[in-house]
Amino acid sequence: MRASVAGLIVALLLGVEAGGFAADLYVSTSGSDQGDGSREHPFATLVRARDAVRALPKKEGINVWIEGGDYLFGEQLKLTAEDSGMPGHPVIWRALDGQTPRLLGGRRLSPADLVPVTDPVTLDRIPQDLRGKIVSLNLDKLGVKNVGPFQDVFDDSGFHRIPDLFLNGMRLPLSRYPKTGYLRFEKVLDNAGGPTDWRNPTASVKKVDPNGPGGTFVYRTEDAPKFEVWKRQLDRGVWLRGYWRVTWVVQGQRVAAIDPAARTATFAKPIPSGIGNKYTRPAGNGREAYWLTNLLEEVSEPGEWCIDFKDRKIYLYPPTDTGTSSIVLADQSSPVISLEGASDIVLQGLVVESNLGDGIRITGGEHNLVAGCTVRHIDRYAIVVDGGKEHVVQSNDLYDLGEGGVWLGGGDEASVPRVPAGHRVVNNHIFDFAKLALVYTPGVNAGFTGGGGGGHHTAVGMYVANNLIHDTPHGGILYGSMDSVFEFNEIFRWCLVSNDLGAFYAYDQRVRHFGNVTFRYNFMHDSRIGDGIYFDFDHPDMKLIGNIVDLHSDGKRGTGYLFKGGNMGKDGVTQPYDCSNNVAMDCKTGFEFVTLLPHQGVIADNVAVNCPRPFVWQNVVQGKQAACPSFATGTNLAVASNPGFSDPAALDFRIKRDSQLTKELPGFQSIPVSKIGLYVDEYRRVLPSEEELDRAGKHHPQDGGLGYDILDRPQH
Repeated sequence: MRASVAGLIVALLLGVEAGGFAADLYVSTSGSDQGDGSREHPFATLVRARDAVRALPKKEGINVWIEGGDYLFGEQLKLTAEDSGMPGHPVIWRALDGQTPRLLGGRRLSPADLVPVTDPVTLDRIPQDLRGKIVSLNLDKLGVKNVGPFQDVFDDSGFHRIPDLFLNGMRLPLSRYPKTGYLRFEKVLDNAGGPTDWRNPTASVKKVDPNGPGGTFVYRTEDAPKFEVWKRQLDRGVWLRGYWRVTWVVQGQRVAAIDPAARTATFAKPIPSGIGNKYTRPAGNGREAYWLTNLLEEVSEPGEWCIDFKDRKIYLYPPTDTGTSSIVLADQSSPVISLEGASDIVLQGLVVESNLGDGIRITGGEHNLVAGCTVRHIDRYAIVVDGGKEHVVQSNDLYDLGEGGVWLGGGDEASVPRVPAGHRVVNNHIFDFAKLALVYTPGVNAGFTGGGGGGHHTAVGMYVANNLIHDTPHGGILYGSMDSVFEFNEIFRWCLVSNDLGAFYAYDQRVRHFGNVTFRYNFMHDSRIGDGIYFDFDHPDMKLIGNIVDLHSDGKRGTGYLFKGGNMGKDGVTQPYDCSNNVAMDCKTGFEFVTLLPHQGVIADNVAVNCPRPFVWQNVVQGKQAACPSFATGTNLAVASNPGFSDPAALDFRIKRDSQLTKELPGFQSIPVSKIGLYVDEYRRVLPSEEELDRAGKHHPQDGGLGYDILDRPQH
């Protein structure tokens, strides 16, 4: 049923009619751009095929068939309005049946590009047992543009100032110390900015020179030998990345000075709000987590590499014989494929990978479809849809991403009535993302812009459904703006490192157009330090119906449904919201409701199972929250154990006949759990196996991350 409905939806959006196509063109790695694009004489490049499409009539549609093999791009494939199809007759760029064309954003290196290290100064930086194993790559000789260096202070986008390396289709790790886990401060001597009293920031902010020096901290005794080594390379650039103040902000900083006698390190420039835990200034709390990145001295395991900004070389410890390996260097910030003002185009069955920028970017236009594609090993977003109308992202696999999966923007939130963009993100498998930008880069971003301070971009009328999203250091889906629907999505193992975020999360303070978003029949599970559906500060006209949150919380935090704060007390306008027929299981707090009484929405038929704080009721009085009696509009149920779901341990939330739940909460309606998550359609022929997904976490153990409670006290 769902597959046929999904196919009908796509057909309607694209206006696809039955019948043949006006033309079929072919592209092959063994072809020639002097050919005619026929099956017998295919083109060699997609750019040549694009130019041929422009010369053809579009009234009956065009197929561009792409043979399997690797297509390396010297420049992006840009499709514009002149490359558009016609309503009902799209131009389809598609994989030849049964074949896998790989569109790579980088360039392939030859074995001759990688040479042994012979310079005595450099050899002295390499341990004796690794000499002869680490090779060098001359970036100037290759004409690489992004050679850095990092800025003195950089956020996660700083990684786009340097190239990236991929070997045999896998991202190679930049050198790091420690390899896993983190170093920790002993204490902070100079915060170099920010308030010393978070409760009274205005009166306690220390103003500093923005050009330096930065903060100073004492490193731990056991880390002293490493700092002795790093001190010798300060002129080349030593950068530390860390959660310097809170666990939801990550920044890189260049070290300007190291004093071994005092065991101190001082940064070149201050960061906004300074270093040291926000809540325990000035000395911090001794748990601030950081690590060294990108230094030759820490290239010690096969696959690791670094870029030396002084030498303008990459140093690589190859994991395999470079003579038989395929090494791709990515150096372009542009997408591999961009649709700029183009309409009625389909990208189907393609593999897009190995790029410094986005994988696929769509701006403007109407009725484009990205379906059945794989986008992987990308340093930014896999797919960006920015503006235009009724674009569809369906049944794609998106993984190993430096930032997020799908970024959505468009519509008009200020007009009356509001104008939806109508973009659809359905049936996609998005996992192992936020590899470089570790916070606020979700599986799907539908209107959230900014970090811990919140913010949003226009994203009106988005539909996000049946996606499977998992394994990320921070958020699952971020959203903002107006009139969107999120339903039938499954999200698990989010907030693996940082918390104070949800499977769904937004932050807004009634200063933007925001609200009227529906969350229906979503299943969120197994996030030990995360929250479920989290409205940070404001939540006007939100609708939560039939969702399931099963966190297995094991720290001080973990709320299934959090309606937090709210600006109602300041402007005197309540924010009605509906919350009905939802389940919270194994959460520290099941539901926390905040409102300005009298509440005008519906709160009924919710159930909290094994939640120490099942229902928390808060009224906003003069801008402050205060506990109050229930303002539920109907019956809600709190129980200590399973009230009648078939097998929650096996993620089966069907309701047994004659269960406690149906007897004590007769208004509770069965949730259509069989419709949640991925499904088979014409673009997704096979579903991932349970072994591949590892929902139980056998191969993806959670270590508790860096999660803290609201005052940054340890979770565990």
